[in-house]
Amino acid sequence: MAGSDRRRNEGFSLVEVLVALGILAVGLLALALFQITAIQGNASASRSTVATQLAQDRLERFRHVTWASIVSSNSGGFDNGTMLPVYANLPAAAGDSITVKGKTYYRVWYVAASPTNTFKTITVWCCWLDERQTWHRVMLVSQRSNVGGV
Repeated sequence: MAGSDRRRNEGFSLVEVLVALGILAVGLLALALFQITAIQGNASASRSTVATQLAQDRLERFRHVTWASIVSSNSGGFDNGTMLPVYANLPAAAGDSITVKGKTYYRVWYVAASPTNTFKTITVWCCWLDERQTWHRVMLVSQRSNVGGV
């Protein structure tokens, strides 16, 4: 009798093994889901970084042109009242477009001169569509003065 009790207490039953495998599978699936979410977040952050760099590049180009050459892009690309891009008009009304890693970014800019025409405020938007056909944008604003008459 003592020998039969000892045999029942040794090892694992099939039910215990299946429960342990089920818990392990749920844990591994949760880890995989976290990994996918992190990868998607990195891709979104990468697109925002590229858009910021492209907007900054457009602002830098205004540093190297004459004062008279600092003008707005096609006015159909942005709304003067709300100072927001008009997505329905892109890409036809974009100031320019650039493709980076298969994603097309559209840049539009608005230039407003001060009343005394001593400085100009330059607003640049860089817009792109994501996989869900949702528009995103980055906006940078800078000012350039007319010091030196160049």
